[in-house]
Amino acid sequence: MIVCDNVTGTDAARYNVTSDCALFDFFIYTVASGSLCAFGLVGNAVSFTVLWRDRAGGGATSFLLRAMAVADSLVLVAAVPLYVLSPLALAQMPGASSTYIGIYYAAMPYLWPCYLIPYTGTIFLTVLVSLQRYFAVCRPYSSVGSCNKRQMRIHVAAIVVFAVVYNIPRFFEYTHFEYCVGLNQSRNAFGISAFGSNQTYRIVYTNVMYIVVMHGGPLLCLGFLNVKLIKALKERQRKRAEMGKGGYQQDITFVLIGVICVFMFCQTPTMVDHLLWTFVDDSLRQCGHWHYYYTAVGDFLGILNSSLNFVVYVLASRRFRQNLVSSCGGPYKPVALRMDERTQANAG
Repeated sequence: MIVCDNVTGTDAARYNVTSDCALFDFFIYTVASGSLCAFGLVGNAVSFTVLWRDRAGGGATSFLLRAMAVADSLVLVAAVPLYVLSPLALAQMPGASSTYIGIYYAAMPYLWPCYLIPYTGTIFLTVLVSLQRYFAVCRPYSSVGSCNKRQMRIHVAAIVVFAVVYNIPRFFEYTHFEYCVGLNQSRNAFGISAFGSNQTYRIVYTNVMYIVVMHGGPLLCLGFLNVKLIKALKERQRKRAEMGKGGYQQDITFVLIGVICVFMFCQTPTMVDHLLWTFVDDSLRQCGHWHYYYTAVGDFLGILNSSLNFVVYVLASRRFRQNLVSSCGGPYKPVALRMDERTQANAG
């Protein structure tokens, strides 16, 4: 406990959260984001199960989609203490015990990197599955042997290692401390550490590298791949319409286009928000100003991105819907593939 015998009120005002902002945080983080986390965890579990049981269509793409479901689930699990439970402690609400608040603020500096590790994995898995689909659809001959399930397992393992190593510095960015709110009264808080406030670190790691590695680079890559996949899908639809055929490859490509569109929609505001944190005045980040609310919306969209893939699968994939109904309605009955489609599925 710090000694609070000369309090001017500046410290208390610095961390004060008005009742309106506390209500806004409670709604968007605890209610809306909490509901998304619950829905997303159930949806990802169902997606993983359906994709796992779809043995006839199981291949590299199916494996990568299951890996994405795991990464998204870890993001949502980490988001619960970081975002969903945060209004209770940050606003120092009457229902929050002092023990809970103390534990929360002590853990808060470590919750952020624990969230960023699977978050990084989700980003790079989305890029990987898009690249795999691009080569399988647009360059099938050059991808033979390099886009099989064994190679994808190696790539996924490399992404896991990279996600952990890349985010190790995040564990030292923030620290827990106490501040005075009155005579012999203090509250818990967390703030940036000396390491995290180092100017070189802020410029190189938290700004340049974060934007290039975590957002700008992946978004540009996915934008390019999405255009190519859409063109390939239209061409394949035209050819199959002429031949009177449908296809598994068309189905899974359509799913990936949906996943990429959701990713770009949800992650672009987050990248913009990171830029705003670099250039916008600190006063606009305080409770009641527009950047305060924009950051909350960006956080919400990040959680939304990890919760919606199940919806994309249901809406975009006839095969997934059939296998889902089969899984829920009794003994597993895989949807049959024609011989040409089965060969393509095993390769892709």
